[in-house]
Amino acid sequence: MSATNNISNSIKHSLLCCIILVSSHTIAQETKLSRKQVLHEFIFKSNHIRFEGSALSVLKAKLKNQSGTHPVKSSVAPGLAFSIKYQFNFNNEYGLIIGPEAAVAGRNFITSFNKNDFSPPLNENTEINATNSFLADLILSFSATFEKRILYKPTKYLFLNSGLRFNVSTGADFDIFTIVLPNGNNGFYDAGGVDVYANNDAKPWLSVPLNAGHSWLLKNNNLLQLSLCSNISFTKYVNGTYRIDIPGSTPTTGLYSSSGSYIGLSLNYVFTNTNFKIRRAYEKK
Repeated sequence: MSATNNISNSIKHSLLCCIILVSSHTIAQETKLSRKQVLHEFIFKSNHIRFEGSALSVLKAKLKNQSGTHPVKSSVAPGLAFSIKYQFNFNNEYGLIIGPEAAVAGRNFITSFNKNDFSPPLNENTEINATNSFLADLILSFSATFEKRILYKPTKYLFLNSGLRFNVSTGADFDIFTIVLPNGNNGFYDAGGVDVYANNDAKPWLSVPLNAGHSWLLKNNNLLQLSLCSNISFTKYVNGTYRIDIPGSTPTTGLYSSSGSYIGLSLNYVFTNTNFKIRRAYEKK
């Protein structure tokens, strides 16, 4: 009788192990299948926190000649931007992204001088280029953009967002860039420069952000994004005058301004909290 009970218990134990193995395999399959649907079924069920870093190309400053013929110009200048934002997801296709930003926007002033145009002559021909005339302003912003998403694969989607950006520049009320050139008599010439305010005359202004890019779902169910970013501004937050003074020549003068508009490349990391939502969903089952 005891032997019969032992055999019966062994059979029951074996059947139980088989049931557990089959159940585990089924759950694993369901989990694996669900992984393919994470983007569509879980990612946008809650809101996200985003970290964004951007390398910028700030559009060249505008120069408008008023007198004189000495050649001057500006060129595209580098910049950087960083932001932490909160993303509200309405559904898989639409969302609202808000948050603070900090951008460093560059500008420059380019010209050159022939040493023999001065008497006594300069020590050497001098070039004022985009590097040695580079200046940068820190702009603090708060933006709100609406996002449209196109989910075209289980782990990938395209996005486009645009809205409004509220800007404040920390630049100076009176920003002076002076060109001082040494001559052969151990003296110096004040050869001109740029005199501007770099804070929109201490007033905030609005601009339009426009971004388009691609997003990848990572194995940890967070998102990695790469996008083209831009800022469209019609406000001359940098505004003033420039001048070039060469002895014996008519002074060259004009207006100098920059709106801070830029294009750039942005790399974003988005925390989705999706793993928690998936675990809760399976706990309910």
